[in-house]
Amino acid sequence: MKQFYFYLTLLLATFLGLSGCNDEWESELYTRMVSLKAPINRQDVAIIYLKYKPNNEVITYKLPVIVSGSQNNTQDYTVHIGVDNDTLNNLNIGRYADRSDLYYKQLPENFYELPSQICHIPAGSNVALYDVNFRFSGLDLVEKWVLPLTILPDKSYTMNIYKGRQKALLWVMPFNDYSGTYSSSSMYVYFVGNDVKYMTASTREARVVDENTIFFYAGITEELAENRGHFKVKCKFLEPDEVTEITDKNTGKGTGLYVKKGKLELEAPNPALNFEVIGTPTYEIKEEFDVDRPHIIKRFFTLTMEYKYTDSVSSENIDFPYRCKGTMLMQRNIDVLIPDEDQAIFW
Repeated sequence: MKQFYFYLTLLLATFLGLSGCNDEWESELYTRMVSLKAPINRQDVAIIYLKYKPNNEVITYKLPVIVSGSQNNTQDYTVHIGVDNDTLNNLNIGRYADRSDLYYKQLPENFYELPSQICHIPAGSNVALYDVNFRFSGLDLVEKWVLPLTILPDKSYTMNIYKGRQKALLWVMPFNDYSGTYSSSSMYVYFVGNDVKYMTASTREARVVDENTIFFYAGITEELAENRGHFKVKCKFLEPDEVTEITDKNTGKGTGLYVKKGKLELEAPNPALNFEVIGTPTYEIKEEFDVDRPHIIKRFFTLTMEYKYTDSVSSENIDFPYRCKGTMLMQRNIDVLIPDEDQAIFW
């Protein structure tokens, strides 16, 4: 009998203990805090890819503003957001020391607009989207442009300062149909007068000038070189001369994929480069479906060109003439199931 009462007491104690645990999870376990969702990369900034639009047209980026907690949000929040003018300077000094040419630059005010300094998170929601408008016409991407935003202090909420989550350092990266990282191992760079020995750079980063134009650095110029802007080469994609739809080998029907061929226009903004185009630069863009993932289109870019330029800044006493000849290649993978182009591309 005593054993029966012992087990009965143990069972009741266990039941009450479990009931207590359940009650605990029914209430908020943490201090509610507000933060900005801008995942940082290894450079401590958040890269955001935005499709370039011509004629200074507005591109809107929606920055998530989050209320943390173990339960659904039950109150209205009015979160104040503004530009942070201090953090970039500390980040630059800590990361790049005296290499000021590599510093992140704060995006000038004429390239962005904050329609409001308030983001409203209603009760029942844990996330709201804060609009930031950008205009990229005329933005020189030789520099690394960052828009630093921060949650401003207010008595009505607690900021999440853990690992700087109250801040968003947005490194804006406009893209067009042709920008990205090209393989340039088949782009041969010779000293003028020597057609035997050549040099190559493994890749060339092509960034946006406008909707149909990219730029890269001539020859084997290092993309982190202090004088990299001196070697800027613009590459414009003209309307294709040939557009051919690819047909299915089995059915003979069109696939909706194309091969496009056309001409390129090359120019160097810096006259000291003595830039000279040889022949007619061309491009080919070919599409195909991924064999294992048919919802993904693989788009292959082949740029063929030859040009000469002079390096007059690497040495105070000698000018180095170069000739470049060959191809640059890029593959861009696109998920057709994702409607937002910036997210559909595998960066």
